[in-house]
Amino acid sequence: MEFKVVTISAATPYERGVQHGQAARDLIERGIARYQEHFLKSEQAPWSLVRQKAMGFVPFLEREYEDLLEEIRGIAGGSGVDFEDMMVLNTRYELLKFPIQECTTFAVLPEASADHHTYLGMNWDNVGWMRDSSLLLKVDEQNGTRYFCMTEAGQLIRHGFNNHGVAVVTNNLLSTGDTDQPGVPTNFMRRRILTSKTLEEAVQSVRNAPRAVSCNLMAASAEGNAVDMEVNPVRLSELHPTGGILTHANHFATNRDICRSKGGNFRDVRLYSLLEQRRGSIDPAFITHCLKDHYKADPASHEAICKHTPQAGESVGQAPASCSVTIASQIYDLDAREALVCCGNPCTGSYTKYTL
Repeated sequence: MEFKVVTISAATPYERGVQHGQAARDLIERGIARYQEHFLKSEQAPWSLVRQKAMGFVPFLEREYEDLLEEIRGIAGGSGVDFEDMMVLNTRYELLKFPIQECTTFAVLPEASADHHTYLGMNWDNVGWMRDSSLLLKVDEQNGTRYFCMTEAGQLIRHGFNNHGVAVVTNNLLSTGDTDQPGVPTNFMRRRILTSKTLEEAVQSVRNAPRAVSCNLMAASAEGNAVDMEVNPVRLSELHPTGGILTHANHFATNRDICRSKGGNFRDVRLYSLLEQRRGSIDPAFITHCLKDHYKADPASHEAICKHTPQAGESVGQAPASCSVTIASQIYDLDAREALVCCGNPCTGSYTKYTL
Protein backbone atom coordinates (compact mmCIF):
# COMPACT_ATOMS: atom_id res chain seq x y z
CA MET A 1 0.00 0.00 0.00
CA GLU A 2 1.22 3.52 -0.80
CA PHE A 3 -0.09 6.98 -0.03
CA LYS A 4 -1.80 9.00 -2.72
CA VAL A 5 0.50 11.61 -4.25
CA VAL A 6 -0.94 15.00 -5.23
CA THR A 7 1.10 17.40 -7.39
CA ILE A 8 0.34 21.11 -7.08
CA SER A 9 1.73 24.03 -9.08
CA ALA A 10 0.27 27.53 -8.77
CA ALA A 11 1.40 31.07 -8.01
CA THR A 12 -1.28 32.02 -5.46
CA PRO A 13 -2.20 30.42 -2.13
CA TYR A 14 -5.87 30.18 -3.08
CA GLU A 15 -5.18 28.36 -6.36
CA ARG A 16 -2.80 25.97 -4.63
CA GLY A 17 -5.56 25.24 -2.17
CA VAL A 18 -8.10 24.66 -4.94
CA GLN A 19 -5.82 22.10 -6.58
CA HIS A 20 -5.32 20.36 -3.23
CA GLY A 21 -9.06 20.29 -2.54
CA GLN A 22 -10.02 19.01 -5.98
CA ALA A 23 -7.46 16.21 -5.95
CA ALA A 24 -8.16 15.06 -2.39
CA ARG A 25 -11.91 15.60 -2.03
CA ASP A 26 -12.66 11.99 -1.08
CA LEU A 27 -9.89 11.86 1.53
CA ILE A 28 -10.93 15.22 3.00
CA GLU A 29 -14.54 14.07 3.36
CA ARG A 30 -13.39 10.82 4.94
CA GLY A 31 -11.21 12.69 7.44
CA ILE A 32 -13.98 15.10 8.41
CA ALA A 33 -16.39 12.22 9.00
CA ARG A 34 -13.83 10.53 11.25
CA TYR A 35 -13.23 13.71 13.25
CA GLN A 36 -16.94 14.32 13.67
CA GLU A 37 -17.23 10.88 15.21
CA HIS A 38 -14.09 11.31 17.29
CA PHE A 39 -15.06 14.69 18.77
CA LEU A 40 -18.51 13.40 19.66
CA LYS A 41 -17.17 10.25 21.35
CA SER A 42 -14.05 11.54 23.08
CA GLU A 43 -14.92 15.17 23.76
CA GLN A 44 -18.73 14.97 23.89
CA ALA A 45 -18.60 17.97 21.57
CA PRO A 46 -21.11 18.41 18.74
CA TRP A 47 -19.58 19.38 15.40
CA SER A 48 -21.24 22.82 15.49
CA LEU A 49 -19.34 23.67 18.70
CA VAL A 50 -16.07 22.31 17.31
CA ARG A 51 -16.43 24.48 14.19
CA GLN A 52 -17.12 27.51 16.36
CA LYS A 53 -13.94 26.92 18.37
CA ALA A 54 -11.87 26.46 15.22
CA MET A 55 -13.17 29.71 13.76
CA GLY A 56 -12.00 31.47 16.91
CA PHE A 57 -8.46 31.24 15.53
CA VAL A 58 -9.28 33.18 12.35
CA PRO A 59 -9.19 36.79 13.68
CA PHE A 60 -5.88 36.02 15.40
CA LEU A 61 -4.38 34.52 12.22
CA GLU A 62 -5.57 37.22 9.84
CA ARG A 63 -2.82 39.54 11.07
CA GLU A 64 0.19 37.56 9.83
CA TYR A 65 -1.06 34.33 8.29
CA GLU A 66 -3.65 35.57 5.80
CA ASP A 67 -1.84 33.77 2.96
CA LEU A 68 -2.30 30.43 4.71
CA LEU A 69 -5.94 31.19 5.50
CA GLU A 70 -6.40 31.90 1.79
CA GLU A 71 -4.95 28.50 0.96
CA ILE A 72 -7.36 26.86 3.38
CA ARG A 73 -10.21 28.76 1.73
CA GLY A 74 -8.97 27.37 -1.58
CA ILE A 75 -8.94 23.81 -0.23
CA ALA A 76 -12.51 24.33 0.94
CA GLY A 77 -13.55 25.69 -2.44
CA GLY A 78 -11.83 22.95 -4.40
CA SER A 79 -13.27 20.14 -2.27
CA GLY A 80 -16.75 21.60 -1.84
CA VAL A 81 -16.33 21.54 1.94
CA ASP A 82 -17.17 24.39 4.32
CA PHE A 83 -14.29 26.66 5.36
CA GLU A 84 -15.29 26.04 8.99
CA ASP A 85 -14.68 22.31 8.52
CA MET A 86 -11.30 22.99 6.97
CA MET A 87 -10.36 25.14 9.96
CA VAL A 88 -11.18 22.22 12.25
CA LEU A 89 -8.79 20.00 10.28
CA ASN A 90 -6.05 22.63 10.54
CA THR A 91 -6.49 23.24 14.27
CA ARG A 92 -7.33 19.73 15.38
CA TYR A 93 -4.04 19.47 17.34
CA GLU A 94 -5.01 22.50 19.44
CA LEU A 95 -8.65 21.45 19.80
CA LEU A 96 -7.98 17.85 20.80
CA LYS A 97 -4.46 17.54 22.23
CA PHE A 98 -4.68 13.75 21.94
CA PRO A 99 -3.40 12.22 25.21
CA ILE A 100 -1.41 9.60 23.32
CA GLN A 101 2.25 8.96 22.58
CA GLU A 102 2.67 10.44 19.12
CA CYS A 103 5.84 10.08 16.99
CA THR A 104 9.56 9.41 17.30
CA THR A 105 11.87 11.79 15.41
CA PHE A 106 15.55 11.90 14.54
CA ALA A 107 18.29 13.84 12.78
CA VAL A 108 21.60 12.46 11.53
CA LEU A 109 24.25 15.01 10.54
CA PRO A 110 27.15 14.60 8.07
CA GLU A 111 29.68 13.63 10.75
CA ALA A 112 27.51 10.64 11.68
CA SER A 113 26.34 9.49 8.22
CA ALA A 114 28.18 7.23 5.79
CA ASP A 115 27.80 9.57 2.81
CA HIS A 116 28.15 12.79 4.85
CA HIS A 117 24.56 13.75 4.05
CA THR A 118 22.05 15.23 6.50
CA TYR A 119 19.03 13.05 7.28
CA LEU A 120 15.83 13.95 9.11
CA GLY A 121 12.86 11.67 9.68
CA MET A 122 10.36 10.02 11.92
CA ASN A 123 7.84 7.33 12.65
CA TRP A 124 4.49 9.11 12.64
CA ASP A 125 2.21 7.58 15.28
CA ASN A 126 -1.43 8.41 15.90
CA VAL A 127 -4.88 6.86 15.75
CA GLY A 128 -4.89 4.31 12.95
CA TRP A 129 -7.72 5.77 10.88
CA MET A 130 -5.62 8.83 10.01
CA ARG A 131 -3.64 6.68 7.58
CA ASP A 132 -6.72 6.34 5.37
CA SER A 133 -7.18 10.11 5.06
CA SER A 134 -3.54 11.12 4.59
CA LEU A 135 -1.52 11.83 1.45
CA LEU A 136 1.74 13.15 0.04
CA LEU A 137 2.00 16.59 -1.57
CA LYS A 138 4.57 17.79 -4.10
CA VAL A 139 4.11 21.54 -4.36
CA ASP A 140 5.64 24.19 -6.63
CA GLU A 141 4.75 27.66 -5.39
CA GLN A 142 6.16 29.19 -8.59
CA ASN A 143 8.21 31.63 -6.53
CA GLY A 144 11.40 29.59 -6.25
CA THR A 145 10.14 27.33 -3.44
CA ARG A 146 9.11 23.72 -3.92
CA TYR A 147 8.39 21.19 -1.21
CA PHE A 148 7.42 17.61 -0.49
CA CYS A 149 5.32 16.80 2.53
CA MET A 150 3.02 14.33 4.20
CA THR A 151 -0.25 15.62 5.56
CA GLU A 152 -3.75 14.68 6.52
CA ALA A 153 -5.83 15.62 3.49
CA GLY A 154 -6.99 19.22 3.82
CA GLN A 155 -4.23 20.26 6.22
CA LEU A 156 -1.46 22.68 5.32
CA ILE A 157 1.28 20.23 6.33
CA ARG A 158 2.41 17.68 8.89
CA HIS A 159 6.09 17.18 7.98
CA GLY A 160 8.34 17.47 4.94
CA PHE A 161 11.30 19.15 3.23
CA ASN A 162 11.88 21.78 0.55
CA ASN A 163 14.22 22.47 -2.35
CA HIS A 164 16.26 24.81 -0.15
CA GLY A 165 17.22 21.78 1.94
CA VAL A 166 15.14 22.76 4.99
CA ALA A 167 12.93 20.12 6.67
CA VAL A 168 10.68 19.64 9.68
CA VAL A 169 9.28 16.71 11.68
CA THR A 170 7.20 16.88 14.85
CA ASN A 171 6.16 15.31 18.16
CA ASN A 172 3.20 15.79 20.45
CA LEU A 173 3.92 17.44 23.82
CA LEU A 174 1.65 18.22 26.77
CA SER A 175 2.50 20.85 29.38
CA THR A 176 0.92 22.49 32.39
CA GLY A 177 1.01 25.78 30.48
CA ASP A 178 -1.29 24.66 27.66
CA THR A 179 -4.39 26.82 27.27
CA ASP A 180 -7.50 26.98 25.12
CA GLN A 181 -6.74 30.54 24.04
CA PRO A 182 -5.94 31.41 20.38
CA GLY A 183 -2.33 31.05 19.34
CA VAL A 184 -0.53 30.10 16.15
CA PRO A 185 -1.65 26.53 15.36
CA THR A 186 1.14 24.02 14.88
CA ASN A 187 0.11 23.41 11.25
CA PHE A 188 0.79 27.08 10.52
CA MET A 189 4.18 27.01 12.29
CA ARG A 190 5.22 23.87 10.43
CA ARG A 191 4.21 25.40 7.13
CA ARG A 192 6.34 28.50 7.77
CA ILE A 193 9.31 26.21 8.42
CA LEU A 194 8.64 24.31 5.20
CA THR A 195 8.81 27.46 3.09
CA SER A 196 11.92 28.84 4.82
CA LYS A 197 15.12 29.22 2.82
CA THR A 198 17.48 28.65 5.77
CA LEU A 199 17.37 26.87 9.09
CA GLU A 200 17.81 30.18 10.93
CA GLU A 201 14.80 31.62 9.13
CA ALA A 202 12.80 28.53 10.09
CA VAL A 203 13.78 28.76 13.75
CA GLN A 204 13.05 32.48 13.86
CA SER A 205 9.55 31.92 12.51
CA VAL A 206 8.82 29.66 15.49
CA ARG A 207 10.42 31.99 18.01
CA ASN A 208 8.22 34.83 16.80
CA ALA A 209 4.96 32.84 16.85
CA PRO A 210 2.62 33.41 19.84
CA ARG A 211 1.79 29.95 21.18
CA ALA A 212 -1.15 28.55 23.14
CA VAL A 213 -0.21 24.86 23.37
CA SER A 214 2.95 22.79 23.49
CA CYS A 215 4.56 20.88 20.65
CA ASN A 216 7.97 19.69 19.53
CA LEU A 217 9.46 20.78 16.22
CA MET A 218 12.68 19.25 14.92
CA ALA A 219 14.18 21.05 11.93
CA ALA A 220 17.31 20.50 9.88
CA SER A 221 19.02 21.78 6.76
CA ALA A 222 21.29 20.39 4.07
CA GLU A 223 23.99 22.70 5.43
CA GLY A 224 24.53 20.02 8.07
CA ASN A 225 22.65 21.59 10.96
CA ALA A 226 19.71 20.48 13.09
CA VAL A 227 17.81 21.83 16.07
CA ASP A 228 14.97 20.53 18.21
CA MET A 229 12.54 23.11 19.56
CA GLU A 230 10.46 22.21 22.60
CA VAL A 231 7.67 24.75 22.32
CA ASN A 232 5.23 25.72 25.06
CA PRO A 233 3.16 28.86 25.68
CA VAL A 234 5.74 30.32 28.08
CA ARG A 235 9.09 29.58 26.44
CA LEU A 236 10.95 27.83 23.64
CA SER A 237 13.89 25.60 24.51
CA GLU A 238 16.37 24.32 21.96
CA LEU A 239 18.22 20.99 21.86
CA HIS A 240 21.15 20.25 19.58
CA PRO A 241 22.74 17.06 18.24
CA THR A 242 25.33 15.16 20.21
CA GLY A 243 27.94 13.52 18.02
CA GLY A 244 25.84 14.29 14.96
CA ILE A 245 22.70 12.52 16.25
CA LEU A 246 19.50 14.02 17.66
CA THR A 247 16.33 12.17 18.72
CA HIS A 248 13.05 13.10 20.41
CA ALA A 249 9.74 11.57 21.44
CA ASN A 250 6.89 12.82 23.64
CA HIS A 251 8.38 14.24 26.81
CA PHE A 252 10.15 17.49 27.65
CA ALA A 253 13.91 16.94 27.81
CA THR A 254 14.10 20.49 29.23
CA ASN A 255 11.67 22.15 31.63
CA ARG A 256 10.59 18.73 32.87
CA ASP A 257 8.60 20.27 35.70
CA ILE A 258 5.90 21.40 33.24
CA CYS A 259 5.60 18.08 31.38
CA ARG A 260 2.18 16.40 31.45
CA SER A 261 3.08 13.59 29.04
CA LYS A 262 3.07 10.06 30.42
CA GLY A 263 5.90 7.99 29.04
CA GLY A 264 7.57 8.96 25.78
CA ASN A 265 10.97 9.16 27.45
CA PHE A 266 12.11 5.75 26.25
CA ARG A 267 11.76 5.81 22.46
CA ASP A 268 14.13 8.72 21.91
CA VAL A 269 16.77 7.14 24.16
CA ARG A 270 16.31 3.79 22.42
CA LEU A 271 16.55 5.30 18.93
CA TYR A 272 19.63 7.30 19.89
CA SER A 273 21.35 4.19 21.24
CA LEU A 274 20.56 2.27 18.04
CA LEU A 275 21.84 5.01 15.74
CA GLU A 276 24.92 5.52 17.89
CA GLN A 277 26.04 1.95 17.14
CA ARG A 278 26.84 3.03 13.57
CA ARG A 279 27.94 6.61 14.18
CA GLY A 280 30.04 7.67 11.20
CA SER A 281 28.56 5.01 8.91
CA ILE A 282 24.81 5.50 9.27
CA ASP A 283 22.97 5.03 5.97
CA PRO A 284 19.27 4.86 5.01
CA ALA A 285 19.24 1.06 5.22
CA PHE A 286 20.42 1.19 8.82
CA ILE A 287 17.98 3.96 9.68
CA THR A 288 15.09 1.84 8.37
CA HIS A 289 16.37 -1.03 10.52
CA CYS A 290 16.26 1.23 13.58
CA LEU A 291 12.75 2.49 12.79
CA LYS A 292 11.49 -1.13 12.72
CA ASP A 293 12.56 -1.66 16.33
CA HIS A 294 10.07 -3.45 18.61
CA TYR A 295 12.03 -3.47 21.83
CA LYS A 296 9.74 -2.81 24.80
CA ALA A 297 6.73 -3.57 22.60
CA ASP A 298 4.50 -4.52 25.53
CA PRO A 299 1.16 -2.77 24.78
CA ALA A 300 0.99 -1.61 28.38
CA SER A 301 4.15 0.46 27.90
CA HIS A 302 3.39 1.49 24.32
CA GLU A 303 7.00 2.55 23.97
CA ALA A 304 8.17 0.62 20.91
CA ILE A 305 9.58 2.74 18.08
CA CYS A 306 7.50 0.73 15.57
CA LYS A 307 4.02 0.73 17.12
CA HIS A 308 1.27 -1.77 16.48
CA THR A 309 -2.36 -1.95 17.49
CA PRO A 310 -2.10 -3.05 21.11
CA GLN A 311 -5.12 -5.35 21.16
CA ALA A 312 -4.61 -8.70 19.46
CA GLY A 313 -6.78 -9.29 16.43
CA GLU A 314 -7.86 -5.67 16.18
CA SER A 315 -7.57 -3.91 12.81
CA VAL A 316 -5.88 -0.52 12.49
CA GLY A 317 -9.14 1.26 11.75
CA GLN A 318 -10.78 -0.20 14.85
CA ALA A 319 -8.09 0.83 17.32
CA PRO A 320 -9.51 2.85 20.22
CA ALA A 321 -8.94 6.60 20.20
CA SER A 322 -6.49 6.39 23.10
CA CYS A 323 -4.13 4.08 21.19
CA SER A 324 -1.50 5.10 18.69
CA VAL A 325 -0.02 3.02 15.90
CA THR A 326 2.66 3.80 13.33
CA ILE A 327 0.87 5.40 10.40
CA ALA A 328 3.96 6.12 8.32
CA SER A 329 7.74 6.00 8.48
CA GLN A 330 9.81 8.65 6.69
CA ILE A 331 13.46 9.39 6.00
CA TYR A 332 14.48 12.66 4.29
CA ASP A 333 17.87 12.92 2.57
CA LEU A 334 18.27 16.70 2.56
CA ASP A 335 21.34 16.74 0.31
CA ALA A 336 19.72 14.57 -2.38
CA ARG A 337 16.28 16.18 -1.84
CA GLU A 338 14.80 12.69 -1.61
CA ALA A 339 12.33 10.98 0.70
CA LEU A 340 11.80 7.36 1.64
CA VAL A 341 8.23 6.81 2.82
CA CYS A 342 6.62 3.64 4.17
CA CYS A 343 2.84 3.50 4.49
CA GLY A 344 2.08 1.84 7.82
CA ASN A 345 4.51 -0.10 9.98
CA PRO A 346 8.03 -0.24 8.53
CA CYS A 347 8.51 -3.78 9.83
CA THR A 348 5.83 -5.09 7.48
CA GLY A 349 5.79 -2.50 4.71
CA SER A 350 8.31 -1.22 2.19
CA TYR A 351 9.75 2.23 1.56
CA THR A 352 9.06 4.11 -1.66
CA LYS A 353 11.50 6.75 -2.90
CA TYR A 354 10.21 10.22 -3.86
CA THR A 355 12.35 12.94 -5.39
CA LEU A 356 11.56 16.63 -5.22
